[in-house]
Amino acid sequence: MSGSMDVGARARRGGGSRRAAGAASPGMPEGPADARLAELEDRLARLEGSPGLRERSRRMMDRVMPPEASRHFRNAGREQLLGIRSIVDFWIRRIEDAESRASADTGRETIKID
Repeated sequence: MSGSMDVGARARRGGGSRRAAGAASPGMPEGPADARLAELEDRLARLEGSPGLRERSRRMMDRVMPPEASRHFRNAGREQLLGIRSIVDFWIRRIEDAESRASADTGRETIKID
């Protein structure tokens, strides 16, 4: 195999398909990488400085709905969860009762001998 060189030998030689550190990716316009990096950092700073979706939503709801309505909706949500808990507890008790009846109803009778 005189015409081919393994990847390890190519890496040791410094050859291979590695691009130079500052080279642009294929399909990207040639130009100073520092300008592109500065543009991306500026864009990121603008995005991080703006309020998040949750914060914007909260501000909008505060303008539209009075605090008393928010409190009622929060309490209604809590009541729904308590209702679901009651249903789950009911079915747990029902399953436990069925299991205890099944274990008690084995058809055997215990007779004590004196």
